[in-house]
Amino acid sequence: MSTYRLAIDQTTQTIDRRSKHFRNLIVAVTFVGLGSTLWAGIAWSWLPLTGIFLLVPFCGLYLFIDGKLLDHWRQELFSVWEKGEIDFQALHDAVISISTLPKDSVLGMLDTLPSAGDLVAEQGISTSTRKAVAAVVTTINTCRSDAIALTAAGYTITGCVIIAAIAFWQWQPLLGLFVVGLPLLLQKWIRAKRLKSARERLRAAQNVSDFSLEKFMNIVSEIHWTPISTSEKKTIMSGP
Repeated sequence: MSTYRLAIDQTTQTIDRRSKHFRNLIVAVTFVGLGSTLWAGIAWSWLPLTGIFLLVPFCGLYLFIDGKLLDHWRQELFSVWEKGEIDFQALHDAVISISTLPKDSVLGMLDTLPSAGDLVAEQGISTSTRKAVAAVVTTINTCRSDAIALTAAGYTITGCVIIAAIAFWQWQPLLGLFVVGLPLLLQKWIRAKRLKSARERLRAAQNVSDFSLEKFMNIVSEIHWTPISTSEKKTIMSGP
């Protein structure tokens, strides 16, 4: 099986998995929302309505799994793109031509991949330049996934604390809100490690003779750096 066929299959399988997880989320949201409302009506009590706070961890879990799916998909594609075995522009054209795939989802995924502008320009990118681009793009996307997952974790903790406080009608569970800051601290630590790794990978690629700074800058200049800050961007792109 050709490398492109494998890349297309990985893309379609990832889309199918994302769609399946989204459907499961809709079922869970509907079940919890209607169940809590009906239970409250039957019991004639507002307490069952606290079950609606369960929607927060459900949505958080969905975002976490979805982010990991996308990270794995990009990692698989970059592993062959760095070697020059596929070009993202050709993959883009092949995937969007599949009419059975949801167009918005496909474009949203493909937009997270780097673009050289056209296929001819991309085919002229050297291996070391590709590795440098991959180091930057994967770090940005991974940091974005981390931010979503850990923010969702913070909201999940908040929701569980509120449910416990209301269910037991005590203020002591609210002390758990002090734990909400832990995901933020964890995110800062993880991001620092990812930035350091990206810088080391970038430096290694730049030390190879076929590295092209011009082509590298042309590609990364079109990248959406959010949630990487300006100072963090300088940390990655600065010299040794």
